[in-house]
Amino acid sequence: MAVRPPSLRSIAAFEAAARHASFTRAAEELNLTPGAISHAIRGLEDRLGQQLFLRTGRAVRLTPAGQTLAARVRLSLGLLTDAFATVPWRAADRLVVSTTHSIAQKILAPILGQVQECCAGARLDLRCSDSLSDFDDGIDVAIRFGPGGWRGLESRLLGREVLFPVASPDYGTSLPTKQAELSDHLMIHHPESGWRLWLDPSEPDPTQSGNAIYVDSALIVIEAAASGIGIGLARGRLAAPDLASGRLVRILERATPAEYAYWAVWNGSSPKLRLISAFVAGVAKTYKSEFPSTGG
Repeated sequence: MAVRPPSLRSIAAFEAAARHASFTRAAEELNLTPGAISHAIRGLEDRLGQQLFLRTGRAVRLTPAGQTLAARVRLSLGLLTDAFATVPWRAADRLVVSTTHSIAQKILAPILGQVQECCAGARLDLRCSDSLSDFDDGIDVAIRFGPGGWRGLESRLLGREVLFPVASPDYGTSLPTKQAELSDHLMIHHPESGWRLWLDPSEPDPTQSGNAIYVDSALIVIEAAASGIGIGLARGRLAAPDLASGRLVRILERATPAEYAYWAVWNGSSPKLRLISAFVAGVAKTYKSEFPSTGG
Protein backbone atom coordinates (compact mmCIF):
# COMPACT_ATOMS: atom_id res chain seq x y z
CA MET A 1 0.00 0.00 0.00
CA ALA A 2 1.43 3.40 -1.02
CA VAL A 3 2.47 5.69 1.81
CA ARG A 4 0.73 9.04 1.65
CA PRO A 5 3.36 11.87 1.55
CA PRO A 6 3.32 14.69 4.10
CA SER A 7 1.36 17.82 3.25
CA LEU A 8 3.02 20.35 0.97
CA ARG A 9 2.56 22.91 3.73
CA SER A 10 4.66 20.92 6.19
CA ILE A 11 7.32 20.28 3.53
CA ALA A 12 7.44 24.00 2.72
CA ALA A 13 7.73 24.81 6.43
CA PHE A 14 10.63 22.39 6.85
CA GLU A 15 12.47 23.60 3.72
CA ALA A 16 12.16 27.27 4.69
CA ALA A 17 13.24 26.62 8.30
CA ALA A 18 16.22 24.57 7.07
CA ARG A 19 17.27 27.27 4.60
CA HIS A 20 16.96 30.14 7.09
CA ALA A 21 18.02 28.18 10.21
CA SER A 22 15.15 30.03 11.86
CA PHE A 23 11.49 29.23 12.51
CA THR A 24 10.73 32.96 12.74
CA ARG A 25 12.19 33.82 9.33
CA ALA A 26 10.52 30.77 7.79
CA ALA A 27 7.20 31.95 9.21
CA GLU A 28 7.72 35.44 7.75
CA GLU A 29 8.48 34.00 4.32
CA LEU A 30 5.44 31.71 4.30
CA ASN A 31 3.11 34.20 6.01
CA LEU A 32 2.56 31.84 8.95
CA THR A 33 3.21 32.06 12.67
CA PRO A 34 6.37 30.58 14.21
CA GLY A 35 4.07 28.28 16.14
CA ALA A 36 2.60 26.92 12.90
CA ILE A 37 6.11 26.24 11.58
CA SER A 38 7.07 24.48 14.80
CA HIS A 39 3.87 22.42 14.74
CA ALA A 40 4.43 21.35 11.12
CA ILE A 41 8.00 20.30 11.80
CA ARG A 42 6.98 18.45 14.97
CA GLY A 43 4.51 16.52 12.85
CA LEU A 44 7.28 15.55 10.42
CA GLU A 45 9.52 14.47 13.31
CA ASP A 46 6.73 12.31 14.78
CA ARG A 47 6.06 10.78 11.37
CA LEU A 48 9.75 9.97 10.74
CA GLY A 49 10.64 9.09 14.31
CA GLN A 50 13.66 11.38 13.96
CA GLN A 51 14.61 14.74 15.42
CA LEU A 52 15.16 17.13 12.51
CA PHE A 53 16.27 20.27 14.37
CA LEU A 54 18.28 21.02 17.48
CA ARG A 55 16.58 23.88 19.32
CA THR A 56 18.65 26.21 21.51
CA GLY A 57 16.58 29.17 22.62
CA ARG A 58 15.49 30.91 19.44
CA ALA A 59 18.27 29.35 17.37
CA VAL A 60 17.78 26.12 15.46
CA ARG A 61 20.07 23.94 13.40
CA LEU A 62 19.62 20.73 11.46
CA THR A 63 20.48 17.37 12.96
CA PRO A 64 22.23 14.83 10.70
CA ALA A 65 18.81 13.35 9.91
CA GLY A 66 17.54 16.85 9.15
CA GLN A 67 20.47 17.52 6.83
CA THR A 68 19.75 14.34 4.88
CA LEU A 69 16.06 15.18 4.57
CA ALA A 70 16.83 18.79 3.56
CA ALA A 71 19.07 17.63 0.72
CA ARG A 72 16.36 15.30 -0.59
CA VAL A 73 13.66 17.94 -0.28
CA ARG A 74 15.79 20.49 -2.18
CA LEU A 75 16.37 17.96 -4.94
CA SER A 76 12.64 17.24 -5.15
CA LEU A 77 11.79 20.95 -5.22
CA GLY A 78 14.34 21.44 -7.98
CA LEU A 79 12.59 18.78 -10.03
CA LEU A 80 9.24 20.45 -9.39
CA THR A 81 10.64 23.82 -10.43
CA ASP A 82 11.95 22.30 -13.63
CA ALA A 83 8.60 20.62 -14.30
CA PHE A 84 6.76 23.94 -14.08
CA ALA A 85 9.30 25.95 -16.06
CA THR A 86 7.63 27.97 -18.81
CA VAL A 87 9.89 26.65 -21.56
CA PRO A 88 12.03 23.93 -19.98
CA TRP A 89 13.26 22.60 -23.34
CA ARG A 90 14.75 26.02 -24.10
CA ALA A 91 15.85 27.04 -20.62
CA ALA A 92 17.73 23.79 -20.06
CA ASP A 93 20.43 24.76 -22.57
CA ARG A 94 21.05 28.21 -21.08
CA LEU A 95 23.24 28.83 -18.06
CA VAL A 96 22.65 32.13 -16.27
CA VAL A 97 25.88 33.25 -14.60
CA SER A 98 25.99 36.09 -12.08
CA THR A 99 29.19 37.86 -11.10
CA THR A 100 30.54 41.28 -10.20
CA HIS A 101 31.54 43.86 -12.79
CA SER A 102 35.20 43.57 -11.78
CA ILE A 103 35.37 39.78 -12.12
CA ALA A 104 33.43 39.86 -15.39
CA GLN A 105 35.66 42.48 -16.99
CA LYS A 106 39.09 41.47 -15.74
CA ILE A 107 38.82 37.69 -15.33
CA LEU A 108 35.86 36.11 -17.12
CA ALA A 109 35.48 38.17 -20.32
CA PRO A 110 38.82 37.07 -21.82
CA ILE A 111 38.04 33.37 -21.33
CA LEU A 112 34.29 33.12 -21.97
CA GLY A 113 34.72 31.53 -25.40
CA GLN A 114 36.95 28.79 -24.03
CA VAL A 115 34.67 28.22 -21.05
CA GLN A 116 31.62 27.91 -23.31
CA GLU A 117 33.36 25.12 -25.22
CA CYS A 118 33.50 23.17 -21.95
CA CYS A 119 29.72 23.52 -21.58
CA ALA A 120 28.77 21.33 -24.56
CA GLY A 121 27.17 24.11 -26.57
CA ALA A 122 25.12 25.62 -23.74
CA ARG A 123 24.36 29.33 -24.07
CA LEU A 124 26.05 31.42 -21.39
CA ASP A 125 24.04 34.36 -20.08
CA LEU A 126 26.41 36.58 -18.06
CA ARG A 127 24.79 39.07 -15.70
CA CYS A 128 26.78 41.61 -13.70
CA SER A 129 25.75 42.84 -10.28
CA ASP A 130 27.65 43.76 -7.14
CA SER A 131 24.77 42.49 -4.96
CA LEU A 132 24.41 38.88 -3.83
CA SER A 133 22.73 36.54 -6.30
CA ASP A 134 19.11 35.50 -5.85
CA PHE A 135 18.98 31.86 -6.91
CA ASP A 136 15.19 32.01 -6.82
CA ASP A 137 15.26 34.63 -9.57
CA GLY A 138 16.72 32.73 -12.50
CA ILE A 139 20.42 32.70 -11.52
CA ASP A 140 22.04 29.28 -12.00
CA VAL A 141 25.58 29.88 -10.74
CA ALA A 142 27.50 32.84 -9.34
CA ILE A 143 31.18 33.70 -9.13
CA ARG A 144 31.90 35.90 -6.18
CA PHE A 145 34.76 37.37 -4.18
CA GLY A 146 33.88 36.68 -0.57
CA PRO A 147 34.38 34.67 2.62
CA GLY A 148 32.65 31.47 1.42
CA GLY A 149 30.33 29.32 3.51
CA TRP A 150 27.03 30.71 2.21
CA ARG A 151 24.25 28.91 4.06
CA GLY A 152 22.04 26.59 2.03
CA LEU A 153 24.23 26.74 -1.09
CA GLU A 154 26.93 24.62 -2.68
CA SER A 155 30.28 26.26 -3.37
CA ARG A 156 33.72 25.58 -4.76
CA LEU A 157 36.85 27.53 -3.95
CA LEU A 158 38.32 28.77 -7.23
CA GLY A 159 41.33 30.74 -6.08
CA ARG A 160 42.93 32.86 -3.40
CA GLU A 161 43.89 36.50 -3.85
CA VAL A 162 46.79 38.76 -2.90
CA LEU A 163 46.98 42.53 -2.45
CA PHE A 164 49.81 44.88 -3.41
CA PRO A 165 50.22 48.61 -4.15
CA VAL A 166 50.05 49.82 -7.76
CA ALA A 167 50.42 53.12 -9.57
CA SER A 168 50.52 54.51 -13.08
CA PRO A 169 53.92 54.28 -14.84
CA ASP A 170 53.38 57.99 -15.63
CA TYR A 171 52.78 58.91 -12.01
CA GLY A 172 53.99 62.47 -11.77
CA THR A 173 55.47 62.38 -8.26
CA SER A 174 58.42 60.25 -7.21
CA LEU A 175 57.09 56.86 -6.24
CA PRO A 176 57.51 55.83 -2.58
CA THR A 177 60.24 53.35 -1.76
CA LYS A 178 59.06 52.56 1.77
CA GLN A 179 55.77 52.42 3.65
CA ALA A 180 56.17 55.69 5.55
CA GLU A 181 56.47 57.64 2.29
CA LEU A 182 52.92 56.66 1.30
CA SER A 183 51.69 59.47 3.57
CA ASP A 184 52.91 61.95 0.95
CA HIS A 185 50.61 60.45 -1.68
CA LEU A 186 46.89 60.07 -2.25
CA MET A 187 45.99 56.55 -1.06
CA ILE A 188 42.99 54.90 -2.73
CA HIS A 189 40.96 52.78 -0.29
CA HIS A 190 38.45 49.96 -0.86
CA PRO A 191 36.45 48.33 1.98
CA GLU A 192 37.07 44.70 0.94
CA SER A 193 40.78 45.25 0.31
CA GLY A 194 41.77 47.69 3.03
CA TRP A 195 45.27 49.04 3.44
CA ARG A 196 45.33 47.72 7.02
CA LEU A 197 45.78 44.22 5.56
CA TRP A 198 48.98 45.22 3.75
CA LEU A 199 50.56 47.72 6.13
CA ASP A 200 53.41 46.57 8.36
CA PRO A 201 52.40 47.50 11.95
CA SER A 202 56.07 47.90 12.91
CA GLU A 203 56.41 50.84 10.50
CA PRO A 204 54.75 54.29 10.59
CA ASP A 205 51.08 54.23 9.54
CA PRO A 206 50.70 56.43 6.42
CA THR A 207 46.90 56.41 6.61
CA GLN A 208 47.05 58.83 9.54
CA SER A 209 47.90 61.64 7.15
CA GLY A 210 44.30 61.70 5.91
CA ASN A 211 45.47 61.97 2.29
CA ALA A 212 42.96 59.47 0.95
CA ILE A 213 40.03 58.73 -1.33
CA TYR A 214 37.48 55.97 -0.71
CA VAL A 215 35.73 53.95 -3.45
CA ASP A 216 33.37 50.97 -3.31
CA SER A 217 34.51 49.31 -6.56
CA ALA A 218 37.66 47.23 -7.05
CA LEU A 219 37.60 48.33 -10.70
CA ILE A 220 37.70 52.00 -9.68
CA VAL A 221 40.76 51.32 -7.52
CA ILE A 222 42.56 50.09 -10.63
CA GLU A 223 41.23 52.82 -12.93
CA ALA A 224 41.99 55.60 -10.45
CA ALA A 225 45.55 54.35 -9.96
CA ALA A 226 46.03 53.93 -13.73
CA SER A 227 44.86 57.53 -14.24
CA GLY A 228 47.74 58.74 -12.07
CA ILE A 229 45.79 60.39 -9.26
CA GLY A 230 47.22 58.22 -6.49
CA ILE A 231 48.30 54.81 -5.27
CA GLY A 232 45.86 51.92 -4.95
CA LEU A 233 45.99 48.62 -3.12
CA ALA A 234 44.96 46.29 -5.93
CA ARG A 235 43.74 42.70 -6.07
CA GLY A 236 46.41 40.85 -8.00
CA ARG A 237 44.10 38.85 -10.26
CA LEU A 238 42.15 41.95 -11.28
CA ALA A 239 45.29 44.01 -11.85
CA ALA A 240 47.06 41.32 -13.92
CA PRO A 241 45.83 42.53 -17.38
CA ASP A 242 46.81 46.13 -16.63
CA LEU A 243 50.20 45.11 -15.28
CA ALA A 244 50.79 43.03 -18.41
CA SER A 245 49.81 45.90 -20.70
CA GLY A 246 51.89 48.44 -18.78
CA ARG A 247 48.94 50.57 -17.59
CA LEU A 248 49.98 49.82 -14.02
CA VAL A 249 53.23 49.08 -12.22
CA ARG A 250 53.78 47.45 -8.85
CA ILE A 251 55.53 49.42 -6.15
CA LEU A 252 56.80 48.42 -2.71
CA GLU A 253 57.03 44.82 -3.88
CA ARG A 254 55.56 43.24 -0.74
CA ALA A 255 52.22 41.44 -1.23
CA THR A 256 49.78 40.17 1.40
CA PRO A 257 46.95 37.59 1.28
CA ALA A 258 43.46 39.05 0.93
CA GLU A 259 40.80 38.21 3.51
CA TYR A 260 38.45 36.91 0.81
CA ALA A 261 38.76 34.49 -2.12
CA TYR A 262 37.02 33.65 -5.40
CA TRP A 263 34.17 31.13 -5.21
CA ALA A 264 31.67 29.50 -7.51
CA VAL A 265 28.27 29.27 -5.75
CA TRP A 266 25.07 27.49 -6.78
CA ASN A 267 21.87 25.88 -5.53
CA GLY A 268 22.48 22.18 -4.92
CA SER A 269 18.93 21.34 -6.03
CA SER A 270 19.30 23.05 -9.42
CA PRO A 271 18.11 20.95 -12.38
CA LYS A 272 21.17 22.24 -14.28
CA LEU A 273 23.82 20.63 -12.10
CA ARG A 274 25.50 19.01 -15.11
CA LEU A 275 25.92 22.37 -16.85
CA ILE A 276 26.96 24.10 -13.64
CA SER A 277 29.63 21.47 -13.00
CA ALA A 278 30.95 21.80 -16.56
CA PHE A 279 31.03 25.60 -16.32
CA VAL A 280 32.83 25.69 -12.96
CA ALA A 281 35.35 23.07 -14.12
CA GLY A 282 35.84 25.04 -17.34
CA VAL A 283 36.60 28.27 -15.49
CA ALA A 284 39.06 26.49 -13.19
CA LYS A 285 40.76 24.70 -16.10
CA THR A 286 40.89 27.60 -18.56
CA TYR A 287 42.15 30.11 -16.02
CA LYS A 288 44.23 27.64 -14.08
CA SER A 289 47.02 30.07 -13.25
CA GLU A 290 44.46 32.43 -11.68
CA PHE A 291 41.94 29.87 -10.44
CA PRO A 292 43.91 26.84 -9.22
CA SER A 293 41.81 23.71 -8.90
CA THR A 294 41.79 23.61 -5.12
CA GLY A 295 38.14 22.59 -4.75
CA GLY A 296 36.10 23.35 -1.68
